[in-house]
Amino acid sequence: MKLKSNNLFLILTAFYIYFIIAIFESTRGNFVPFFLEEFQINNKEMSLVLTFNTIGCIIGSFSGGYLCEKYGHKFVFFLGAVTSTAAVLIAPFASNVFLLGLFNFIFGIGRSLWAVTIDSVIPVLSIGFESILMNITHFMYGLGSLAGQGTYGNLLAGGLHWRRIYLYLGAFFVISVILTLLIKIPGVKANVNREEKRKELYKNPIIYLFVGAVTFAFLSESVVYTWFISYMRSTYGFNPAAAAKYATVYYLLFALGRLIGGFILKKTGNIKGLQIYLFSGALCLLSGLLLRDKGLLIIAASGFFMSIVFPTIMVITNSVFKESTSFAIGLITTISNILYMILFNITGALNDFAGPYTAFYIAPAAMIVCLAIIALINRECISNQ
Repeated sequence: MKLKSNNLFLILTAFYIYFIIAIFESTRGNFVPFFLEEFQINNKEMSLVLTFNTIGCIIGSFSGGYLCEKYGHKFVFFLGAVTSTAAVLIAPFASNVFLLGLFNFIFGIGRSLWAVTIDSVIPVLSIGFESILMNITHFMYGLGSLAGQGTYGNLLAGGLHWRRIYLYLGAFFVISVILTLLIKIPGVKANVNREEKRKELYKNPIIYLFVGAVTFAFLSESVVYTWFISYMRSTYGFNPAAAAKYATVYYLLFALGRLIGGFILKKTGNIKGLQIYLFSGALCLLSGLLLRDKGLLIIAASGFFMSIVFPTIMVITNSVFKESTSFAIGLITTISNILYMILFNITGALNDFAGPYTAFYIAPAAMIVCLAIIALINRECISNQ
């Protein structure tokens, strides 16, 4: 595991980026109950607001892959920093539902520009230990989520307004703009026959299997990420601090899973390890739901197994689509976000119609579907070798 010294600052910047993305996005679970109360909206309407974030992600993912190939990764890195920072600076002044949706939309664009850039550059910097470095990079997201969850519940319980918390977060993002100006990204080779390779990607059925896998990976994670605290508060009457304790366990295990997940995958292989993690995560969620309030820690334990799903799918994507990797990642995440947006809104509607307990079953169901798709990808890749 040797890294060139001139790549170290880039990797540390990628770590910092994923950390601050997480501390911003982890506000969602804690702040949703306050948004519902302050803006007088229900869960379905809240899902529609968060859909603007997904629309932004769709735009950022698709344009990110194209811009990386056309203008280079550093340009997209910087553009992601400026866009994300603008969104975070708008957040404290969201005085109505429109502005709530607007900053979510802009942040979705910025964070996806960042994600496409980082997820296509990291494997190039880590040939031979891609899964390890990719999962450690995404571990920083888990660490940021853990830091956020462990802090926000107590801050809110102590009377600090969510707007002021957003204001403080703005400083972290201003720093990211400075860092992205200083990084140097080594040349990432793009295929000369770009248009031809893109046409091949559109016709390749395997890419749509990846779309399905990413869609349900997004859905399972977002159900827990967004609704776990609301599920505990509305179903069992927990206060913000009590609910945040279980959420903190989830994010602690999520972070731990990403920290050591790459080393486990190095032993098991990416596909086999991913299948084991998906099955175990679904089992935790189902068991926890069936045990009701006695199973909350088991639900929290699913974070360990959810942790490596998305970054490992990205590593597999890099290995399958070695040419036009940035565009492939952009295409996959773009279509996945569209499908995820639809399914996430159905989840919000189900929360209002059937209650949070019933709606939460979408999380294990999504992991099981993702497991089946990964098995299909494995079969297709073997048959094409």
